[in-house]
Amino acid sequence: MKPLFILFALFFPPIHTLASTQEADSLLKWKTTLINQNNPFLSSWSLDTNRTASTAPCTWYGVHCNDHGNVIKLNLSTSRLNGTLQKFPFSTFASLTHLQLKLNHFSGPIPVDIRYLSNLMFLDLSCNRLSGTIPPEIGTLAYLETLSLHSNILEGHIPVTLGNLTNLAHLAIDDNKLSGHIPRELGNLAHLVTVNVSFNFLTGHIPSSLGNLSKQSELYLFQNNLTGSIPLSLGNSSSLRILYLYMNQLSGRIPNELGNMKSLIALLLGHNLLTGSVPASLGNLSKLTILDVHENLLSGVVPQELGKLESLIQLSFSHNELSGQIPVSIGNLTKLEQLYLNDNQFKGSIPEELGNLNSLVEMLLLINRLTGSIPDSFGNLSKLEQFVLHDNNLTGYFPESITKCERLRYLTLGNNSVTGRVPESVCKLKLLEILDLGTNRFSGPIPQCVSRFSPKLKVLDLRLNGFHGSIPTTYLDRNNDLRRVNMNGNRLEGSVPESLINCRKLEVLDLGNNMLTGGFPHWIDTIPELQVLVLRGNKLNGPLQTYSNAKSPFPKLRILDLSSNEFTGRLPGNYFKNFKAMMSGNRSASEDLYMVRHFMYEDTLVLVVKGMSMELQRILVVYTTIDLSVNNFEGEIPDTIGQLNSLRFLNLSYNGLTGEIPKHLRNLALLESLDLSSHKMTFLAVVNFSKNQLRGVIPKGGQFNTFVNSSYQGNEGLCGFPLTKTCGDDDGSSSPTLEEDEEDSSFFNGLSWESVVMGYGFGMLIGSGLGWLMFYTGRPRWVVRMTERKLCRHEIKSLKNTRARVSSVSDVNSAMSF
Repeated sequence: MKPLFILFALFFPPIHTLASTQEADSLLKWKTTLINQNNPFLSSWSLDTNRTASTAPCTWYGVHCNDHGNVIKLNLSTSRLNGTLQKFPFSTFASLTHLQLKLNHFSGPIPVDIRYLSNLMFLDLSCNRLSGTIPPEIGTLAYLETLSLHSNILEGHIPVTLGNLTNLAHLAIDDNKLSGHIPRELGNLAHLVTVNVSFNFLTGHIPSSLGNLSKQSELYLFQNNLTGSIPLSLGNSSSLRILYLYMNQLSGRIPNELGNMKSLIALLLGHNLLTGSVPASLGNLSKLTILDVHENLLSGVVPQELGKLESLIQLSFSHNELSGQIPVSIGNLTKLEQLYLNDNQFKGSIPEELGNLNSLVEMLLLINRLTGSIPDSFGNLSKLEQFVLHDNNLTGYFPESITKCERLRYLTLGNNSVTGRVPESVCKLKLLEILDLGTNRFSGPIPQCVSRFSPKLKVLDLRLNGFHGSIPTTYLDRNNDLRRVNMNGNRLEGSVPESLINCRKLEVLDLGNNMLTGGFPHWIDTIPELQVLVLRGNKLNGPLQTYSNAKSPFPKLRILDLSSNEFTGRLPGNYFKNFKAMMSGNRSASEDLYMVRHFMYEDTLVLVVKGMSMELQRILVVYTTIDLSVNNFEGEIPDTIGQLNSLRFLNLSYNGLTGEIPKHLRNLALLESLDLSSHKMTFLAVVNFSKNQLRGVIPKGGQFNTFVNSSYQGNEGLCGFPLTKTCGDDDGSSSPTLEEDEEDSSFFNGLSWESVVMGYGFGMLIGSGLGWLMFYTGRPRWVVRMTERKLCRHEIKSLKNTRARVSSVSDVNSAMSF
């Protein structure tokens, strides 16, 4: 009997061995098409010469078989495979139920032969580089329960045939380049639990049929171009837990029906065009943990009913047009961690009850119309890290109770009317990174400890207050992180403390408009990151032209304002030749437009440009400026200033300069404003060198050829065109010239004479306005605004508050009337 059995086994081998061998051959052929077929993950993929059952693919990496030896699961996720699916043997694997190839480097289209996987239940091709369209043939996979194609570069429309997948529970096609409408047929998929089509370019309305999905738990439609209103039918989705519709173009009101979704835990509707008021019905969502409707056009008051959302962790109403008072009932939300009410029109006092939010980590109330004092109850917020109240109408004293919040990282009270002294207890905040108390009514001395209490401090802003006494003299060692120091506009006395040399990361130092004395702090030229130095409006004296210990002094300096002091001696030519940041005229498109900002803080700087006081709330990197006016400098203008070919604004007026006008000034091709006179001027079209002691030949070429005789009057030593006084016997012909065909050699590119002629043609008033716009911005403002919006789409602070404010337009119009 036994020999007969052996004979039977030889002639009739198990069927599963033959099937496994066929599948193994197919997989091996596909392996040869991979770019990295020697991938170590596939080292087990081989057959010996005997082709015994033990070599079947069921023992290979990522391959799983059923009891009959058929391959039913292929999981090669995160295997660093590189190739395409074009040669994959779909028709060989009729028994395959799971195909998982996510997190590899597959490219090319998804083959239509995928339709042969008739028993497929799980398909995951996510996180690859697959392109082309989603093949409609996927709609024939009747048993499919999970379809995950996210994070590829698929394009085209979502196939309506996906509506045939009646067993589908999870659909993830997000993070692609899909366009067109969301098929209403998806609303027929009764088993659908998760739908994610976010991060695409989908348009049209949200299908109301999606409200028919009784088992739906998560709906992600965010970051598309969807329009229209939010369907009322979504209120029928009683099982829906997550609804993300943010960053679309949805309009209309927030439906009251959304208050019926009793299972909802996260509702994100931000960054749309929604109008109307916040529905009181949202207060019925007792399980809600996140309510985010920021950056819409919502108006009216916030309903008190939201105080019933006791599970709420994040509440964001920022960047809307909400008004009225902050609801007292918000104080009931004891689990709240983030409260964002900034950039609205809230008024009245801050509710004392907000001090009950003992889980609160972030409180942003900036840019509203809040009045009154800061509640003492905020000292109970022991977990608070971000306390941002700037740009309101708050009064009262510094809230000393807030110094109990020892986890505080950001404390900004700028642009209010808070009075009194800053208490020494502020130095208990050892983790503070930003301290912004600027533009208030503080008085008294600055606590000496503020310069050394926190090694993490990045920003110290005390500008425009009534502080007096000396600047804190002791700064931390060289491991400190200080980047911004602004004490402009106080009554500070004494010298600039040399311990600032320890602040090696310092980028902005503004001590202007105080009563500081002593000499120029020459040691400051060794701070490697310094970009802005403002010491204007003090009583500093002595020379600038001294020996420097730095190999390359001020290597990143962009703005130097030492005006209105008592400096003497020659202009600092040794500094000019090292201002590397003013020599790089070409800025790449990838570079930031502005100096780096720090969270909710933006640099504020006042410059006098073209005879106007201009407040910048963000500092453009192209605002390269040197202002040494109203001092006692003497001697000639150094030739080295001609190396600063990206300099925009240069003011040397009200000094005792002598000598020739350097011919190298013609190299300053980007210069927009030059003032060498004893009175202010606005821009180069009416440049004024008058009433100095300049001598020599007036340079020819570029802008110099356009200036009139009166621009040079009062300088007896000057000669040459346009003056009637010639230089020797050559009638000025020996003066320096510029090549006629070098258009870039003019002082700046922002103005052409065509714009001046156009101004005369349309009338002096319109011409003056256009000229001012071009000189002030260097380009149309709408281009800048469009660029800013693209760069800062996720910023919390509104871009409308970042515009520079000009003190007097009438001065410009009068200056244009030449």
